[in-house]
Amino acid sequence: MKRLLTVLLLVISLMKVSAQDATGRLVWEYYSNREYDKAAPLFLRMYEENHIKTYLNYYVNCLIEQSDYDTAIKAIRKAIRNTRDITLYIDLGFVYESSGDLKKAEECYQEPLKEFPQSAAGILTLGNTYSSYVKPYYAESVYELGRQIIGDPNAFRMEMANVYFAQRKFTAMVDEYLAYLLQEPQYLPSVEALLQQALSYDVDQTLLEITREKTLAEIQQLPGVQVYYDLLVWVLTLEKKFGEAVEQTIAMDRRTRTGGDKVIQIARIAAEAGDYDSALAAYLYLIQKGPSENAPTGGIRINTGTTPYRTARIEYLLIRAEHLRNTPSNLNNWEELAEEFKKTMAEFGKTAESSSLYLELARINAQELNNPVNALAILGDALAMPGNYPAFRTDCLLLKGDILLASGDPWEASFIYAMVDMENPDNPSGSEARLRRARLSWFTGEFKMAMAQLDVLKGSTSKPVANDAFELSLLIRENLVENDSLQTSLISLADIDYLLFREKYADAIRKADSLLAVNKPDAPDNDDILYRKVEIYKATKQTDKEIESLNQLLDKYRYEYWGHKALYELACVYQDSLKDETRATKLLEEFIRDFPNSFYFLDARDRLRNLKSIRQK
Repeated sequence: MKRLLTVLLLVISLMKVSAQDATGRLVWEYYSNREYDKAAPLFLRMYEENHIKTYLNYYVNCLIEQSDYDTAIKAIRKAIRNTRDITLYIDLGFVYESSGDLKKAEECYQEPLKEFPQSAAGILTLGNTYSSYVKPYYAESVYELGRQIIGDPNAFRMEMANVYFAQRKFTAMVDEYLAYLLQEPQYLPSVEALLQQALSYDVDQTLLEITREKTLAEIQQLPGVQVYYDLLVWVLTLEKKFGEAVEQTIAMDRRTRTGGDKVIQIARIAAEAGDYDSALAAYLYLIQKGPSENAPTGGIRINTGTTPYRTARIEYLLIRAEHLRNTPSNLNNWEELAEEFKKTMAEFGKTAESSSLYLELARINAQELNNPVNALAILGDALAMPGNYPAFRTDCLLLKGDILLASGDPWEASFIYAMVDMENPDNPSGSEARLRRARLSWFTGEFKMAMAQLDVLKGSTSKPVANDAFELSLLIRENLVENDSLQTSLISLADIDYLLFREKYADAIRKADSLLAVNKPDAPDNDDILYRKVEIYKATKQTDKEIESLNQLLDKYRYEYWGHKALYELACVYQDSLKDETRATKLLEEFIRDFPNSFYFLDARDRLRNLKSIRQK
């Protein structure tokens, strides 16, 4: 009998749970469909059965949506009598506010302060309830009084910071964060994330300055608190003051002797932002300290753990190569750098740690020293090194294919690209190899084969590959003449592109100019040739001529294919090369207005936002 009774009770319990689940699904369906008249009674039933305040809140919201304020008020007052939950007065105040009775609302909002909770948990609940109804000034009073009641001036620091953020009181907010970090330095990443979020609402563009000045003041008062230096460096990097950030990081390293990891980190950040001088200064500091430091460090540029000294030696050379490529340089600069590469490679040996040096030295020999034989020999050594990871092998093979193609050996290059494709069937490296094979077909005049390969690549998950494939496919399709066996126009364009690829810029510009001279003014390939001139002048850093060619494209072909790209690139030239922010802003605004469907639209919007934020400062 007892067993039967137990089974019956279990069945009844399961039926009740099943019914509750069905009611829950139905009520959320009604609520999401804005059928508040149907959802309200279900929420009320769920509250009466479970006494969970969330259900009461949804019930009241349904009543407010129907303007049934009287019923909502009665329901909340009944809940107050039954539970004596003082936070319900805040819900009641919101109902009165929604009905337009602001006097009654204010009376209700003040009611919980008369029966103030005496525990930290109760104070948190009350403050959070005020905040949930966007009443930060009440929440501020709650936390201030709460600190006095529990006798802890450091209580509720993060909650108070959130309240100040809601009121845009950034100075007070930063004070709370700094006080919190003094007690809980391990939460620095959380504070940085919250400050980053607050920057989106910093209309006056003052938050970073406030944080920097406040942090510096704290450092002067408490010079031994490490977390404040870390926060200061974070702010300086956001302000793009990388030189100051490097100085502060080096000063910290000298004082704390932590091994140099933070110096390497700030060097990488500066390099990624294009501040090579600051990055190189950071690396030189570690190099000059010598190889005595043994703390392990990881890296984004090299594969294995190593000492800060060795990491600095390797990354210093890689950044110097980047720097030389982006600044005026001569053959002597590259020869001297190549010698430094060789010395470091000899010192470190053929290991995974030094593998990135082999790849970069091969690139220097091929592109800067015009010595493809040496470049291929270095790549051969790199590929033969034991323990190389697949991505490094792929990079070496792609560079080898490019060198062979530039040296006039397209067939061997095609074999190398095919090898990379076969080894990377489902990742971006495989797509990149297929794009290079298609480009090789373009260079060698196999236009239909190139088009077939490019049409597949237009659906690539890699945006750069898809964009490049689309552009080249469109170029071939628009200039391909089915009944012309010679395809003179396409062959000429392919020749220019091959000269560009081989960095024979003088020959490329001569061929482009000669084609424009013999073409008719309405020749369909004139805009394609003109854009090739833009690429040549960009590669040779002839900014004035690059701007002139871009303006010609805009004047003659604004609403044809190259028009949108010409306008975007013209804005980039004014922003990046000429530092003319006013002109760049105007061009980007013009681009966003005229070409909302361009695949450069998002990049243009981001550039414009950055320019406007800089100008507001």
